[in-house]
Amino acid sequence: MVIAYAMRVNLSVGIVAMTDKSSANQEFIELHWNESTKSTVLSSFFWGYLITQVYAGQMAQKYGGKYFLVGSIGVSAFLTIITPISAIHGGVAAMCLNRMVQGMAQGFIFPVINVMLSKWAPKSEKSRLVSFVFSGTQFGSLVMLPVAGFLASSVGGWPSIFYVGGVIALVWVLAWCLMGANSPAEHHTISEAEKKYIITSLSNTTSKKFLPTPWSKIIKSMPMWTLLISHMAQNWGFWILLTNMPTYINYILKFNIKSNGFLSALPYLIMWILIILFSWISDYIKINSLMSDTNQRKMWNSIAHWGGALALFVLYLFDTSAMEAIILLTVALSLNSGIFTGFLTNHMDLAPNFAGTLMGITNSLANITSILGPLLVGFIVTDSSNKEQWGMVFLYSAAIFFVGNLIYVIFGTAEIQPWNDLSNRNEIQAEDASENS
Repeated sequence: MVIAYAMRVNLSVGIVAMTDKSSANQEFIELHWNESTKSTVLSSFFWGYLITQVYAGQMAQKYGGKYFLVGSIGVSAFLTIITPISAIHGGVAAMCLNRMVQGMAQGFIFPVINVMLSKWAPKSEKSRLVSFVFSGTQFGSLVMLPVAGFLASSVGGWPSIFYVGGVIALVWVLAWCLMGANSPAEHHTISEAEKKYIITSLSNTTSKKFLPTPWSKIIKSMPMWTLLISHMAQNWGFWILLTNMPTYINYILKFNIKSNGFLSALPYLIMWILIILFSWISDYIKINSLMSDTNQRKMWNSIAHWGGALALFVLYLFDTSAMEAIILLTVALSLNSGIFTGFLTNHMDLAPNFAGTLMGITNSLANITSILGPLLVGFIVTDSSNKEQWGMVFLYSAAIFFVGNLIYVIFGTAEIQPWNDLSNRNEIQAEDASENS
């Protein structure tokens, strides 16, 4: 997850240096892209990202996830390395195609990892393990944002951002081929005691056989629709902030590229710490039966979305100083860590046997808002130095966070669904048949 997100966000800082040589090593070419063009390039990753999600979940459930991760990271690494060539010689069209194919490759990551976690994470440790793995998304951003700023100012210039990231990703692919495994049963060095502990813990909710996907049940499921809406709200607000925060810091808060990288990374450092802290608290609550899983999911999600919405609304409402703006943006993004013990774990709550497919569905459709968000910024922010225009972006994001979580609080649940289990599904079908007769 660290590697994947580092390659995903590298362009957020890189595009500042690519289009404004005064903020980086001036010996390298400057691309004359306006704000609308930059927003289009930044959003193009998500055009491909939404295409492969559901297919990825199905394939990982059927064949295991190990080698799908190899392909996903490997393809992303190659395309990251050739990004400078795409931008300089191919222009906007080649860059959009490059990022779109990267998005298609990385579309496998969340569904595949969800499938693998459903095989590896015991119930009593689920919040910690799921949060620890997915916290790599924040750690990748945390590492890449300041490193990209330094690389852009180095002798390698902005192209080195993509060369360094791509090579590190290829090293990871080699390590994963040697050490990764789809499940405890396939792992070569795991102890028998640990293998038995994990498999026994999951035996009541996770099938050892590939089960046909209950598409009609999923489509008619209110908890699934609620989960989708929450995921869409999350992607809208989060990706607007992630992709545009470096630009906002550069043009509104007037920090240079080196400072920009560190300031853009600060929320992800705090968020990464909070993800780990929240996950331990969540498992403590579960082990001691202090709160139901459903109430836990709603509580953590409210901290993330309503807390973030409040911070963004304050940023819109008041004339803040540069430091106050940084604090509010940091709060908005840091509190977002609650989603990892909130809705993002909910796919495995509802149906462990189909966790990859459920993640594929919500992550795919939610990325419609990942595309629309940055494009809306390009539509609203016609002048990157206009603070009022940025304020409207924050206001819309706050409203979407609020409404999305309100629906989740009212209709969400962490109860395992009847269609997760084949025998239960057969019983339901038998009951439906008897009622019809």
